[in-house]
Amino acid sequence: MTDIDRNLRQHLQKESDDMLFSKVELSDSVKQKIRKQAASEQRSRRRIALPKAWLAGAAALVAAVVIVTGLPMLQEPAAVPTPTDHSPGISLPGSGGPAGSELSQLITTPFGTVEAAKAAFGTGVLVPQVAPEGFKLAEIVGVGMKDQPLRDLNFTYGLGDKTVTFSASRMPAAFPMDLFTQTKVGGADGFIFEQAEFTELFWVVDGIQYGVSGPISGDEAMKVAESLEP
Repeated sequence: MTDIDRNLRQHLQKESDDMLFSKVELSDSVKQKIRKQAASEQRSRRRIALPKAWLAGAAALVAAVVIVTGLPMLQEPAAVPTPTDHSPGISLPGSGGPAGSELSQLITTPFGTVEAAKAAFGTGVLVPQVAPEGFKLAEIVGVGMKDQPLRDLNFTYGLGDKTVTFSASRMPAAFPMDLFTQTKVGGADGFIFEQAEFTELFWVVDGIQYGVSGPISGDEAMKVAESLEP
């Protein structure tokens, strides 16, 4: 190899490095592989047109390396679902249903009388005729879309700082079945979870989900449930 050939090769190598690696961060090992490929092609073809062919092949290799190494960074991370329930394992009646824009359109409406609340919910809803012992009806609230029958109806009974909630909902209640015991509310199948200071009771009548929950005994919750009338 003459000095002219050697100088020409070094000059072409420097120019190719500047062209290929100026805007691409590659490891020395990858650069070395590209140079070896160029040297192999140059040995097999001695004409002056070789640098252009070498540059094209090397550029293709660089593009492949950039695509492979850069692809993971271009991928978007998986979306992390956001929990929407209000307890570790139980979705109370009325807590499920539409999400996103539909959920934002739900309107909460307070009612001054039981009759007004029943009329807003629609025919077929049952309401308690008795309150838990010592408790008094403190609030009636409905939730639903504008100009449509209520989706949820909630009665809140108060005694000091304690509250008991009766609910009627068109949405099913979701709860861990293994923690609840099957029971009967009138002739309907129900599920109850009773603790020392808190009870939850759910049952369904004619497609409407009912529930009683609060710091009362299971017997007291059952009395409220069995008092329901149209």
